[in-house]
Amino acid sequence: MNLYNFLNKLIESEKYYEYIDDEINEIVELIHMGHSPESIKKTHRNNFDYLFEFAKSRIKIADKFSKYNHLFMDYYSSMYSTPEIIGKYRAKKLAGNKIIDAGSGAGMQDIMLSEYSSVTGVEIDRNRYLMACLNGMPYNSSATFLREDFFSINNDFSGYVLFSDPLRPVNSREKLFSKLSPNPQEILHVKPKISGYALDLPPHMEWTNIPLKGEREYISIKGALNRLTLYSPSISKNISTAVMLPENIIITGEPKDFKSRVENNGHTGSYIYVPDISITYAKLLYLVVQPEWTPVYMDSRRQIFSGNSFEKSFPGKEYSVIDYSNNLEITSLLHDIDAGKVFFRFSMKPEETYRYKNSLEKELSGSKNIYIFKGPDKYIIAEEIN
Repeated sequence: MNLYNFLNKLIESEKYYEYIDDEINEIVELIHMGHSPESIKKTHRNNFDYLFEFAKSRIKIADKFSKYNHLFMDYYSSMYSTPEIIGKYRAKKLAGNKIIDAGSGAGMQDIMLSEYSSVTGVEIDRNRYLMACLNGMPYNSSATFLREDFFSINNDFSGYVLFSDPLRPVNSREKLFSKLSPNPQEILHVKPKISGYALDLPPHMEWTNIPLKGEREYISIKGALNRLTLYSPSISKNISTAVMLPENIIITGEPKDFKSRVENNGHTGSYIYVPDISITYAKLLYLVVQPEWTPVYMDSRRQIFSGNSFEKSFPGKEYSVIDYSNNLEITSLLHDIDAGKVFFRFSMKPEETYRYKNSLEKELSGSKNIYIFKGPDKYIIAEEIN
């Protein structure tokens, strides 16, 4: 049985759906217990390749979706489907619209959008179309899914908001609109009556490679950059936004390049501040960095500052400085401050990080997590303020 027929049978038979759903979860448990694929196949022979891939996907998405143990995703979908926390945030932002999704994939963003809007997802891949239909079931979603080539649909989409999370080349160095599939510019050219758009773009795409106007919204989850959404001017007049989840901290303003220089012998204060990565990409550092702070480290993706004031609501990580060192021979110092784990917060080769971390931690038995920053002329030993 090919995958399409297998998925279609799940939709047509509730009893078969429940049986397969339970079987996949049984395989998940066997994987967690350390069983090999060969041993699992002995007891789950029928359609094993499909069941095993769905089981691995459920393991991968366990921290992304509340109903992960009832979802059907291939490897690509498990990698790139919009996490539920972001899907729900964007659903509220786009609430009350009629939304058409060009390339809905496994359907997760549409399922979230349908809580507040009327949503139609269009997907050309017949297997992912069926996955989307199946994934809507545990959420009782009202989203409608169509298996169509979006460019061939003759429907009048006047008044609709276009949502699109296009496929992008995996591991492609330069992020370009021309490499997205479907290309959002082509969609807007073919469907000119669409009233607005919300486009999910590669979060590391250079600003100069984004040819469309609108609000650029960078979303992080627990400090890691996750999504860039471009909203049309008809939806949002804001220019640039940083969103930090799950804290739901939102900073909006006019984007500005932030220029500051790290200098030797610069004064290091009592605290270290690391702004959330979404603020850096949204070009809104000027809104959160105090004039009196000293730059400790600067590159295109991470900026670290020092100062003497404790910022209670600082949008990022804040650390209390404990001590300094001219080198990484700091075992004795770490003993004195009850260190147990050490984390380096500067660029090192992976093998160097592993070597230094292990050489230090094998001598430690304390309870504290200690963070090491590299200033222009010394190492800074600090503890995170929670």
